[in-house]
Amino acid sequence: MPFRPHIALALVAAVPVFAGTNSAIVVSASRLDALSTDVLDVASDVSVIDRECIEQSKAQSIPDLLAQEANVLFRSPNGKGDAGELAMRGFGENSGLRVLVVVDGQKMNRPDMGVFDWQQLPLSDIESIEVLRGGQSVLYGNHAVAGVVKITTRKGGAPAAEAYAATGSFGSSAFGARVSGGAGLFFGDAGAAFQRDEGYRENSLSWNKNANASVGADVGESDSIVLRASVGQSYSQYPGPLTYADYLEDPTQSSNEGDQFSETDSALATLLWEGEREWGSVQLNGGVSWRDIDWELSGTLGQNEQFGYSVSPKLNFGDDDRYVGTGLDLFCDTLDFEGDRDTSFNRAQLNRITAEPFVWAQLPVSATVTLSGGARYSYARTHGENVEYDKQNLQQFITNRWGIVVENPDYTTDPVAGSSFDENVEKQGWVGAFSVVWRPVESISLWGGYDMVYRYPALDEVISYQGYALADPFNEKLEAETGHNFEVGGKWQSNAWRSSATLFFLMMDDEIAYDSVEEQNTNIGSTRRVGADLELAYAKKHYGASALASFVRATFDGGANDGQWVPLVPDANTRLALWVEPLAWVRVTAAYAWVASRFQGGDYANDDRELPAYGRVALQADFSVGDRVTAYAKVENLLDKDYIDSAYGGGYYPGSGRAFFGGVKVEF
Repeated sequence: MPFRPHIALALVAAVPVFAGTNSAIVVSASRLDALSTDVLDVASDVSVIDRECIEQSKAQSIPDLLAQEANVLFRSPNGKGDAGELAMRGFGENSGLRVLVVVDGQKMNRPDMGVFDWQQLPLSDIESIEVLRGGQSVLYGNHAVAGVVKITTRKGGAPAAEAYAATGSFGSSAFGARVSGGAGLFFGDAGAAFQRDEGYRENSLSWNKNANASVGADVGESDSIVLRASVGQSYSQYPGPLTYADYLEDPTQSSNEGDQFSETDSALATLLWEGEREWGSVQLNGGVSWRDIDWELSGTLGQNEQFGYSVSPKLNFGDDDRYVGTGLDLFCDTLDFEGDRDTSFNRAQLNRITAEPFVWAQLPVSATVTLSGGARYSYARTHGENVEYDKQNLQQFITNRWGIVVENPDYTTDPVAGSSFDENVEKQGWVGAFSVVWRPVESISLWGGYDMVYRYPALDEVISYQGYALADPFNEKLEAETGHNFEVGGKWQSNAWRSSATLFFLMMDDEIAYDSVEEQNTNIGSTRRVGADLELAYAKKHYGASALASFVRATFDGGANDGQWVPLVPDANTRLALWVEPLAWVRVTAAYAWVASRFQGGDYANDDRELPAYGRVALQADFSVGDRVTAYAKVENLLDKDYIDSAYGGGYYPGSGRAFFGGVKVEF
């Protein structure tokens, strides 16, 4: 059993990013997504980034936006936000595996340990993002251990068109256009985007091309259906890690000759049907995602094709305040791989099928107190098949040391024993959670909740097929990560002031990490995370300020590293921002972000060099030229501070130096 067989109750809820408006913010209050509610009525920590906030941010990518507006950490192999992993709630190495990313209801996490290609989601096509912090396993399933990033794309409606262009330091440029409209019952939109960035470091070129379109219809007064499709192509070079001495000498240099890269073709199609009925609501969400990734790293060539299929029917009985919901999440991930190394090549076919029914309920027990909860059962079947060949043994004739062609005594067409396999493994279990919300007055709410959490290991955590040998090439003993998440919080909003505070305690019992002694990924034992997420904001018509802070103590509990800090986890990261509109057509924003020191990846004993704390200053000016033209100028890392984004085993990845950006958008 990958997680303990408890049947309990579950909760999800939210807290907004107070981005300078006084209007009430609503969030998705149930997994059915057909209901929305006042943020004070739900019991979890969430940041809501709407379209207006996205426009004002002038962020270069989704990770940049999340760091800027939700204080989410991001670790990148090339010093920019096109590829890398999000980090929330005190997770270090492979933190992105513990954050679920959802786009229009389709789960986007790769089935392997590869990082998400953020280039394929241009900000110009995003309507809103909800960042739900903390365990959400009952409502969202696999990967939702540290939180969920739920992305909703823009859909058609009123006739509109726009085009934008931007440029910046290090060969940065971006162009895009979008049109939308509707007629009668139908609506739709289409967009295209291109972005290129040569990068702060040598050999860190990246570019992407993306096109998308959607069409929808309102059927009667109670039903709607939307179909959306997108295609894209992206390319990323990896400059590689530096030694500490090389970093001090020149953080812009590369450790390779520019021959390490990945190129990805991708496509996504989603379908959403929602209907309101007298007894409640119904929803059907389905999708197909595809990636074809070609890469070269350290002399190894690989071609990795991935498909993800999902269908999620849901029913909700009741109204916005009192309801019982049920649903079924069905997923199938497939991965076909071909690898070519100096001495061998291989072909692998992997897949995982999961079936996860869940139930959800909300019950007001008084005029001020509401209970919520549910449970989820999960079944997963993983299949792995790999065939590896030794190149030298496939040669029938070889040249001996005297230069004479002779018959190869080791000639065989048989696969390499041990590295080749064809096996299956099944896992199953229950999770649950429960919460209570107390709203004593209109402007204040207090809440508490408990969630069980879990994460299935990624395919290449369980299976060795990409040339990185594991002691057991198909490790059936590796169990899912499990844990218990406890949270309490409060929210207050009144006129121009808004604030929130959340305290959490997360006990992970079976966290997965690579064990260099056993030479495979293992359940390393218990870890403990205790911390807080805080937010305070003040906004008037022409000025405002905000402060966001996250604190966490993440340590090992028991074993050889008992009491030591989890690597790559800072005990604090904060963001402060101040904005003012001195004129009706000008808005100026100043921001400061600070990240505390942390130990480098793999340093479980906390013996190696710490990564020093760093802070960065940013300035931005926005201009409105009439009703249809906007422009901006922005500088990141104003003081040009050198800093280390992350490090693993003595290999250091520098962050970007000072960078200038500017752009213009025209609406038609």
